[in-house]
Amino acid sequence: MSTYNYTNSTSLYPGASGAVSTDLLIAILAIAITVRVYRTAKGTRFSTAGLYMLPVFYLALTAISILELNPSAVDAIIAVIALLAGLLIGLRLAGGVHFFKKNANVYYKRSPVIMILWLAAYVARFVVEIFYPSVSYAGLAVGFLLAYTTGLIMGEAFHIRRNYEAYRKKLGTPEQ
Repeated sequence: MSTYNYTNSTSLYPGASGAVSTDLLIAILAIAITVRVYRTAKGTRFSTAGLYMLPVFYLALTAISILELNPSAVDAIIAVIALLAGLLIGLRLAGGVHFFKKNANVYYKRSPVIMILWLAAYVARFVVEIFYPSVSYAGLAVGFLLAYTTGLIMGEAFHIRRNYEAYRKKLGTPEQ
């Protein structure tokens, strides 16, 4: 019979040694951060599906991150409120999107600020879980910040879509 000893975030995998799992986690996060920064700096090919898949992915990571903490009903409600607040603010304040054509395809660059905030919150979530596993309120506080920044990303996606429609109409091009 298998037992699970919860000492840090890496013990969620039966039989995994903490050092190897932590190193693997750090490597995956470093690769993800590098790819996101590169794509943000160089521009991303616009597609409606791609635009909405990233926020859905971030939402799933956020939900998993918060659910690992076994939140109470009040904690879950606070996380949803933080997500909705981020969504509303992201709809209003997201800016800095720039559309351009490259090889007959539409690309866009957006401000890296929201992405960097989310990544910082996500990394902070793991730091708290690894170094302060017994301080549950710290994990929840970072989880709420993660929910808020996920809402910002979702709002930004809707904002980018709105700006794309204006760009498309200005050029008279069909939808991608």
